[in-house]
Amino acid sequence: MPRIIMHNQISLDGAVSGFQINPGTYYSILNSFGAQMYLVGSNTLLSGLKSMGNRFSPEEAEDFQKAAPLPDDKRPLWIVPDSEGKLQGFLHVYRRYEHCRDIVILVAVDTPPDYLKYLEERNYTYLIAGEKKVDFRSAFEQISQRYHTDTIITDNTGILSSLLLEKALIDQISLIVSPTLTGKKPPKLFRELKLGKRVIKLKPLKAEILESKDLLLLFDVVK
Repeated sequence: MPRIIMHNQISLDGAVSGFQINPGTYYSILNSFGAQMYLVGSNTLLSGLKSMGNRFSPEEAEDFQKAAPLPDDKRPLWIVPDSEGKLQGFLHVYRRYEHCRDIVILVAVDTPPDYLKYLEERNYTYLIAGEKKVDFRSAFEQISQRYHTDTIITDNTGILSSLLLEKALIDQISLIVSPTLTGKKPPKLFRELKLGKRVIKLKPLKAEILESKDLLLLFDVVK
């Protein structure tokens, strides 16, 4: 199994939006982990499309093929769980992104056949893991065997991270804490975390004040 790292930036009251981040600092820390793969939720990508105002060019012929590999290409592969086919018709927007080498889709047995046909026609690699929803443990095992990767990082808005924490699949948590308070309205990072009576214990590894005046916290997840 590859090591799964969760990275994010939050306000002091745990919000994932409603405050300014320093992109240079954020992505410098994210890239420092040397992850070969980047796990990003389909809802996060849909939110990105909305932030563009849904203004993007339609598919072209080259969008139906994988990009030719670049020499010494160190860009990560993007791993996107999308068992419901939410991104049908939109994946080309992210395949064109300069920091994405290509996209691998995680689907389930019950994923709509027309979405699988859409992926096949455009030469997207997809992995089937789970019956109705993506079984992430099975997916990560397949990824490890197929790509020989040892590190996957995710920095989604919280829903996917909470699910992975519930299933004891996250090994390390990296948080940049902004010295701001946002109140009730912005969504909180762990708003979907459902543990019942269980408690997830963390082992502190680092606490550092950054040049941006944010605080970097690093934890191992105790299993």
